[in-house]
Amino acid sequence: MIFNAKIGGSAHEVKIIEDQHGYLLSIDNKQAFHLDVIDRLTGGYTLLVNGKSFDFAVESKDTEFAVLSRGNLFLIDMVNQKTVSVSGVQTGIEKIVAKMPGKIIKIFAEVGDQVKKGQGLVIMEAMKMENELKAPVSGTVTAIHVKVGDTVDAGTDLVMIEAS
Repeated sequence: MIFNAKIGGSAHEVKIIEDQHGYLLSIDNKQAFHLDVIDRLTGGYTLLVNGKSFDFAVESKDTEFAVLSRGNLFLIDMVNQKTVSVSGVQTGIEKIVAKMPGKIIKIFAEVGDQVKKGQGLVIMEAMKMENELKAPVSGTVTAIHVKVGDTVDAGTDLVMIEAS
């Protein structure tokens, strides 16, 4: 399968092919490498790549994944290219969504504000870490669905932005 992945604001093409020993993975058409994924009974997963192991925990909602490994949080949006080609038209509205459960600490925007791509809009505490959620596009804030102090679940819509 081929996926369009956004990781830390960078877009990548990820190819994943299942084989009899695990998976072959290629990122941006570079040399493919083999990996094994072990589902741990205690929760989370272990990846085995070239003889090295990496433990991680994952929370997901639709195409959005929050991956925690070695104290680092990675927010990944992965969309199967087949799904993109079938799904049709984009609305021009972008959402900032809670990637995991947490508490809203600060909100830096109001409805009607003009924001720039990458501008910090919300600080959310999750897993004892403060995470700054940034605007995925430049545009106008059309809705804010939370307030400071709210506790939210993974997948909760936080802020809506109409792209300009």
